[in-house]
Amino acid sequence: MNPFYCWKCGEQLLDEPLPLARLAECPGCRSQLHVCRMCEFFDTAVADSCREPVADRVLEKERANFCGYLRISSRKWVAPDTSTSDQARQDLDALFGASSDSGPTSASAQSNELDDLNRLFGADPEEN
Repeated sequence: MNPFYCWKCGEQLLDEPLPLARLAECPGCRSQLHVCRMCEFFDTAVADSCREPVADRVLEKERANFCGYLRISSRKWVAPDTSTSDQARQDLDALFGASSDSGPTSASAQSNELDDLNRLFGADPEEN
């Protein structure tokens, strides 16, 4: 049997006896392991996300279940793609400036910003 990994955190599960106990947990993230997401038959491209034709329907694919057709797959964990969120963070930093670089805003700068907002929304800055 190839080494297998937790479907949620990717920790290699060396000491986990097979077949998996129904309530087996990952020692790293404490996620349940006897779940559809760990199975060789799990495939979101097919009906009910399962390629096993006679398996009972399981609604919660990330919770422990009683499926007797569970076959542990060694390739179910995929490192999350953070490139989109990293790019969004860089775009926000470029737009608003990095929050770690900016110090406390001076009282005059806050006053000018408040005046700008008041003008934007139609209030006269002299009334405040």
